[in-house]
Amino acid sequence: MILTALAAVLSVSAPSQGEGVLLARVHKMGEKLEYSIKSSLSAQHRQRGLETWIPEDFDINYGFTTEVKALKADGIADMIYKRPTMTMITGETFDSPPKTEVEKTNLNFLMTVSPANEILGTKDLNPPKKETPKKKGGSALWRTSAAGRQIPMIGQFIQEIHRLSLFAGSFDSSLDFSPRFPFQKLKVGDTWKRTVGYSPQKLKGKDGKTVVQRLDYTYTYKGVVDSNGKKVQRVEGDCVLNSDLATFINETFDVNSDVTGLKTIPLKFKAHIDFDLDPATMKTLTAIAQTEGGFQVIITDFPNDPVEEETFKGRTVLSLTKATIVKQPGAKTTPSKKTGSKSG
Repeated sequence: MILTALAAVLSVSAPSQGEGVLLARVHKMGEKLEYSIKSSLSAQHRQRGLETWIPEDFDINYGFTTEVKALKADGIADMIYKRPTMTMITGETFDSPPKTEVEKTNLNFLMTVSPANEILGTKDLNPPKKETPKKKGGSALWRTSAAGRQIPMIGQFIQEIHRLSLFAGSFDSSLDFSPRFPFQKLKVGDTWKRTVGYSPQKLKGKDGKTVVQRLDYTYTYKGVVDSNGKKVQRVEGDCVLNSDLATFINETFDVNSDVTGLKTIPLKFKAHIDFDLDPATMKTLTAIAQTEGGFQVIITDFPNDPVEEETFKGRTVLSLTKATIVKQPGAKTTPSKKTGSKSG
């Protein structure tokens, strides 16, 4: 299998011209990595008739650890993933002070992870819990917008973009096991794609309809670069969405805007991520992500004046704060050097 070529490739930190590099994680027995994630989203929104934009800030911060418990064939590893808590901070508004809420997530999984950072399997190590009613409310950035409450199909896609802007939700869209690597050698400038979500998008072609399609990140291998005084392997990720939810709704129900009253609902999202990888093991040292986007709801009665609109900008930083080797029963190991990284 192609993964068996890891050892020959990963010993090279800076390939000579013309060589290809296989980006693949080298897992070490007992290696424990500690990461921090800090995400912030600043939004402003308004409804028709208001000249002043209403600002709103929302942060999500958490730490997580991974500890390799077993090594398998082709570089695959079993590891324990733990995320004890998540801190959510809602910024000050006109009628309320800042609010901080600590959620005890207590995530504790046994995961099987490939050298491509793909999660092959998960097992919840916590005992089963009784179902409890979920809390209502939360930041407005997580609630459905006013237009979304009237037209639910709008709200679910707006919430998806908010989630992607904070890299929150499933492991597919978070930075915890990113970037996902391809299974072939790369030269500088080579690209590959990974799906992070789904959203209405226009099919290719002159008369393409707008349907729900995969929303992908396009990753680009940039080679060895200098970052904070260190040589790192750099990978960049980009995602762009430019859609019209009104077209999607009208086409879904086979009607026109005269029937629904929806003229256009432009939904935009753009993200860029810089990943710094350890040249020897390809573990992520830092990841800095910038996102921006927004939407408008324009109806036929007011074609030049949105009844609701929002813009937002986000920033998420993943940092490796510590790396050690945990001594396993019956094994003689020594701690590795602690790794600190600057988020910039």
